[in-house]
Amino acid sequence: MIIRTLTLALAAVALLAADANAQVSASSFSTGGTAISTASGRGNTRLNATSIAVNGGYARADMRGSGHNGGFATGNATAIAAGGVAFAQGNSQANGWGARSHVDSTALSTGGIAISNGQAGAYGPWSNARADAVSLAEWGQVSNTNARAIDNRRTWITPQTTFGSPVVPVQTFNTWGN
Repeated sequence: MIIRTLTLALAAVALLAADANAQVSASSFSTGGTAISTASGRGNTRLNATSIAVNGGYARADMRGSGHNGGFATGNATAIAAGGVAFAQGNSQANGWGARSHVDSTALSTGGIAISNGQAGAYGPWSNARADAVSLAEWGQVSNTNARAIDNRRTWITPQTTFGSPVVPVQTFNTWGN
């Protein structure tokens, strides 16, 4: 009884430690403008948000992520405004066995309005999603880019055969995270 309780307690601590690998950073720099950066993550994440504003520019970078059940969410959101407006948004999720999720969103404005939005997914066994979005706006221009990647990988199972019957691959659909 004591050994079983001790084993369950160690397993619970291991699960909490495995789910507490969040590495998040946010930085902003301004000389004569407004720079705002936010980044948040839960679970296995490595996220970064960076914003730079100069010459009266407005830069906002926002990066969100969530990695659970062995998944790993990564991503960068970078907004740079030199006299203009730049918004960079990133959203990365991961779930399940070997799931990876990558997103890189960059907005650069030199007097115009640049908006960049990158999203990623990745849900099941052996999944891997990637999304990139880059937006560049010069004086008086408006630029908007969006990228989205959802990778809910299907797994192939080859059934065991008997008595010389042919091997037929069977496609199964992964429903992790749905």
